[in-house]
Amino acid sequence: MDGWHAQVLTHERRGPDVAVFTCRAGVPLPYHPGQYVTIECPYRPWQSRAYAIANAPRRDQVLEFHVRAGGPAGVSSALVHRLKIGDMLRLSEAHGTLALDPFSRRDVVFVTGGTGLAPAKALIEELARVNRTRWIHLFRGERRRADFYDRVSVDQLSQRHPWLTVIRATSEEPDENGEQVTVADLVAREGPWPDHDFYVFGSAPMVESTLRRLDQMGVTDDRIRHGAYDFNPAVRPAWSP
Repeated sequence: MDGWHAQVLTHERRGPDVAVFTCRAGVPLPYHPGQYVTIECPYRPWQSRAYAIANAPRRDQVLEFHVRAGGPAGVSSALVHRLKIGDMLRLSEAHGTLALDPFSRRDVVFVTGGTGLAPAKALIEELARVNRTRWIHLFRGERRRADFYDRVSVDQLSQRHPWLTVIRATSEEPDENGEQVTVADLVAREGPWPDHDFYVFGSAPMVESTLRRLDQMGVTDDRIRHGAYDFNPAVRPAWSP
């Protein structure tokens, strides 16, 4: 795969099967928030996998990625369990048409599951540079409380920006309030959302269930953008602008 060589700057395990790492390419890689690249690492040569970039473009050219190991082998497992600071990665050019609507002034609802948090964080970073009037709601869904792998970073983000509200849902155990609910159900309960833009990121089943609930609530397709992830290394994220 042709592309950019990037050196790993940081690598943090945020759970037994999740890592957040940063890298910097020797030559700047152009992209906009909402896009993804494919990554090849030295521990799985000639194999690559697509990952959303988890930050808006920065002056220092640093790229952040969130990866969950989907099994004992494959690129994701190597990035979580074997990658270390100083390793070199090969990145593809940025792909994907998903982006913020530059003409919308509506409030925004992000609905995320698992590492679907990554593109949402990139888009929120972009909003933070220009937002003065829009309220942002970030719904995070996980199976268990311990699965909220980037909780501290997300809470710090909401503390810096009073227009950002973070709401969490756990589907397989009670949350801090003693509730057990899917993120799609929580979004529906917190509505209605008569005039909001929606961005939905997560596994294919999570995205599909959320889209069904939004349809039941009367949210029109022109206000929804989504990206579905699959653990199959041969399948790239399916993005809808």
